[in-house]
Amino acid sequence: MNGWVYAYYVLLVACFVISLFHLEHREVKILSVLLGVSVITEVIVEMIGTEGLGFFIVYHFFVVLEYSLITIILRSGIRDYRWRIIMGVSIFVFVIVSLFYSFVLGGWHAFPGINITIESFLVICWCLLSFFSITPDSEASIFRHPFFWLTLAFFIYFAASVSVNAFYNLLLENDTPRARHFFTVLNSLSNYLLYIMLIKGVVCFRSNRISL
Repeated sequence: MNGWVYAYYVLLVACFVISLFHLEHREVKILSVLLGVSVITEVIVEMIGTEGLGFFIVYHFFVVLEYSLITIILRSGIRDYRWRIIMGVSIFVFVIVSLFYSFVLGGWHAFPGINITIESFLVICWCLLSFFSITPDSEASIFRHPFFWLTLAFFIYFAASVSVNAFYNLLLENDTPRARHFFTVLNSLSNYLLYIMLIKGVVCFRSNRISL
């Protein structure tokens, strides 16, 4: 395990542990489930090993769970019921489309780049909607609003990683070692920002008031 991945695992576990101390908030409960699933996924991948390509199947299932939970979290901050319905329906549509592509069209043996690209596009759209839906208290800075940090975390992560994930299979075909190193570095950096901002968002939930 290289230093990039080790630091990513440390931040992931730290974010998960911190979330366990704030489970009185519904959004944090869902986030905790997401983080728990992420930890389990990484453990399974490490047990399977990354020398071959067999571990990709784990991510095909993870993408479905990840999109569903993130959408539910972002949906909590949307007040317009019409968008809430659309976001809810999108979960079922994405699950069907993603699993159909993975297991009917034979993409399960490859990195789920298409699945992640679709997921990223949808999450980025929901993040933009969430940004416009944030209404902080007049006396509180938006930087103390938990939904701001959660939304920003997901937005930056998916915006930064979508291009790498989309072209990862192509890079693997041309230069596997370099592709894996390139993917590890950029994916780790985006994960660092993701978990640091998620921790900030969780901390902002520690009181009923949106303040520190």
